[in-house]
Amino acid sequence: MDILCSFEALYYLCATFTIMRENIIQIALSQFHQLGIRSVSVDDICATLRISKKTFYQYFKKKEDLIEEIIQHVQQHFVARCMRQQKDKNSIDILIMNIREIKRAMEKESFLFWHDLKKYYPLLYSRYYDLQRDVVRTTFEQNIRCGMEEGYYRKDIDVEMLSYFHTVQMRHTFEAMIEDQQHFPLKRVVDFFIDLMVHLIVNEKGLKYLEENYYDKIKK
Repeated sequence: MDILCSFEALYYLCATFTIMRENIIQIALSQFHQLGIRSVSVDDICATLRISKKTFYQYFKKKEDLIEEIIQHVQQHFVARCMRQQKDKNSIDILIMNIREIKRAMEKESFLFWHDLKKYYPLLYSRYYDLQRDVVRTTFEQNIRCGMEEGYYRKDIDVEMLSYFHTVQMRHTFEAMIEDQQHFPLKRVVDFFIDLMVHLIVNEKGLKYLEENYYDKIKK
């Protein structure tokens, strides 16, 4: 009985710890997106959650640790969502799904958050992009090779070079949108990038499939 009670108590403590940690992440993420990282202090987060700073520091040793956790949290949720949607789809379906997910994510993204991250936390910003680069490049290469085997993509593609180009362009496009949103609205940049990448990858069969199933819907 004592062992059972101890187990239940431990389970309760773990569950409580996890819930509070998640609450801190969600509240901080919301405030960072609205106001920017720089403008939101640990005191602000604690006041919203009605917890003490001592409680906060039981979960995160410093603000930078919370920011890093938020970045990982966002990435994990994005990757998990994409993986769920890719089941039983061919390469070109996955390409279109990824286009839509990237567009949706960018439309919801807080550029103030990423601006502050780049300016005030450059090491975290660089680490985020290193991880993003590896994920994007690996996923893109896998999709290209599958599409070539399925007959939707060109057979003469230099997979390594194209994946490198895709990864670099994603980064530069993202950074350009942060710096120059008034000149080039987000939707215009994303639509241009979609059109460019699609025509670099697909062959006649793939283009026909796109036109019949997706192309008129991609930019909506």
